[in-house]
Amino acid sequence: MRLPEHPALQFRWQLRYDTNTPALVYYGLRNPPYHLRSTIELEPEVAEGIRTLNGTRSLSALPEPLTSHPQFTRLVEEGAIVDIGDVRRQATPDNRQQCIRCVNDDVLLPGLEFDQNGLCAFCQCYEQAEKSGISAGPQNYITEAELLEAARTNTQSRFDVMVLCTGGKDSTYLLWLLAKKLGLRVMAVSWNMPYTNDTCRENLRRSVRLLPTVELVERTLPWDMVRKAMRGQFTTVGLPCLCPTVAHVLFFPLAVEERIPFIMQGVEEVQLAVASYVMNELKSPEKNAPTPPRSQREMTLDFFSMVADTPEPHSPYAMTSDFLRYQRSVRQQLAPLYRHLDQTLDQARKDPELHVPQLRRLKTNESYGTWKEATELIEQEMAWQMPPDHKGMLHTSCVIERVKDYCQFMRFSNMRSTFFPQSIVEVSAGVYFGLLTREEGLAEIDHLGYHGEPQPLEPLLQDLGISRDVIDNEGELPFSLCNCSACSKV
Repeated sequence: MRLPEHPALQFRWQLRYDTNTPALVYYGLRNPPYHLRSTIELEPEVAEGIRTLNGTRSLSALPEPLTSHPQFTRLVEEGAIVDIGDVRRQATPDNRQQCIRCVNDDVLLPGLEFDQNGLCAFCQCYEQAEKSGISAGPQNYITEAELLEAARTNTQSRFDVMVLCTGGKDSTYLLWLLAKKLGLRVMAVSWNMPYTNDTCRENLRRSVRLLPTVELVERTLPWDMVRKAMRGQFTTVGLPCLCPTVAHVLFFPLAVEERIPFIMQGVEEVQLAVASYVMNELKSPEKNAPTPPRSQREMTLDFFSMVADTPEPHSPYAMTSDFLRYQRSVRQQLAPLYRHLDQTLDQARKDPELHVPQLRRLKTNESYGTWKEATELIEQEMAWQMPPDHKGMLHTSCVIERVKDYCQFMRFSNMRSTFFPQSIVEVSAGVYFGLLTREEGLAEIDHLGYHGEPQPLEPLLQDLGISRDVIDNEGELPFSLCNCSACSKV
């Protein structure tokens, strides 16, 4: 291996000192096998040497203890340190690379790498996972046959399953499948969030009218409470969102009280694809270290315990750290709301005989078919309607969904977060796994909130009492809403 003549950090690598141990952080996705090496803790002397790299100093001008340090040479070997002439430039809409299989590109996902054939790092990870026999998400899948058998022997509750509903495409399909196709006794629960669009609210009410065996339970929160919490979320974590955490807090205790066997929500496998296929070690099942089997009760309690008392991120740079900060912030903003959940979890831990519903999911890639097929079915069976101003099939229920898209994209672009913009990754995974065509995926991307400030942003800021002066100066807002002077200080 030859060291670069004028070493510099490769594009999208950044030296960070946020903890006691300096680290190099990559804001993007590297090609396997380096996709899991997005954060590299550094020896202090290596960090100090890297801090001086700017491409103008020759290798011979650098101190020999640095250039011969094993960590420095490994960073060169991995491509984190390259010659100044090999540093990639920021892609533009006119000069970008797009994956040959899905719809990811290096404008919407700066720092995305491709193999020599033009296959993006995400698709490479999906291919490896399929070859290794890795399945998506936590191991809480349940089949339709298992649901029917459980319902046949269920004498403890009026309901066979609770479904978290929004009136959007996914939860409407799940409601139809469970209540009509399988004939289960369903409690549909909905947090009537102020920014749920009117079309999906009516979709949910229409579904209940068409499925007379379904019982609907709705909850609202005072607007003052929601407004204060969303403003707090915006300034603390750079996103205004409270969903779906609030629904989990509100309805898990109800499922326990009603002794409902299962809780299900319309989360598709593609929404779990990054955590399952990209950020986990890709090993074949037989090579995985044996772990003690955990019951569905334990896994469910672990999930809702995480909702109730989210742990501190193990690293401020990990992709999961943004999610954990988000969860912790919701708790901070809405602390009184958690009392019933805390009591329920405490009772469940103390009493192993207490009924705990199982949080389960279907293998949606198998059960739902393509997005187009699923949409056509619920339009026919449930008279489901697409919101009039919504032109894609992804995340159809929320008025401010594109604001979330925009904020996630800006935080990622500004190297404030390693969390990939959610919607582009989900659309691309949908294309990879055959849920929509590449042409449909490209059309979806055109309607995401990545191409400039989305129309719902200004009304939302007015609702929350956030002025442009606040955006420039408060918390995480400058990084989410692209105040360039603040971004340059990252």
